[in-house]
Amino acid sequence: MSYTRKEIEVHSHLADLYEKYKNKPFIHFEKTVEISGTQFLEKLIEAIQKKEVLKIYYHPFYEDKPYFIDVHPYLLKEFKFRWYLVGLNAFKEQVRTYALDRIRDIQRAENITYIENKFNAANYFKNSIGIIAPEGSPPLVKVAIQKTQAQYIISRPWHSSQNILEENEDEIVFSFRVHPTYEFKSLLLSLGKDALVLEPEYLRKDLKKELAEMAERYL
Repeated sequence: MSYTRKEIEVHSHLADLYEKYKNKPFIHFEKTVEISGTQFLEKLIEAIQKKEVLKIYYHPFYEDKPYFIDVHPYLLKEFKFRWYLVGLNAFKEQVRTYALDRIRDIQRAENITYIENKFNAANYFKNSIGIIAPEGSPPLVKVAIQKTQAQYIISRPWHSSQNILEENEDEIVFSFRVHPTYEFKSLLLSLGKDALVLEPEYLRKDLKKELAEMAERYL
């Protein structure tokens, strides 16, 4: 969990302001839905620190019923007001990500030796945006963005690899060294006509296909 001291201070200050002014008509706070799964945070933190294997009763969206899995917990990650556990699924021999709001119960797994697996949290998500972290080297993505939209991305970068390659009167060309996961594609599509992917070619084709299918639904 990686909040800087400054970020914690900002959140604390906003919480104080909310309590003080939440019923005043001259200020509107964004209302968020209740975050499910946070009741497990303390238990998960303790398991990570003590290097304990967990038996998790988990119910993915794509399954009809929940099932038990043994997980060697490595990392807790927050993304868009949701919490996720990253850990080794020893049965599948893969590091997997589990949404806390899909966890139904957590127990300590008895008589199972914890596997550290040389997991490095910083490197695991280094080349990704969001919670999906593909293996291998990411491509260099180049995107031309209209200046009106580009200013928002400059003021709040999408990724640590973000750079400005070119600039003219109408647009700015950004580069990103990231895997084009669902989250990254969603950011690109959210810009609509104000963004154009220049490289790599396969990402251009993927987005072109998706946009064509989207347009087809409106016919």
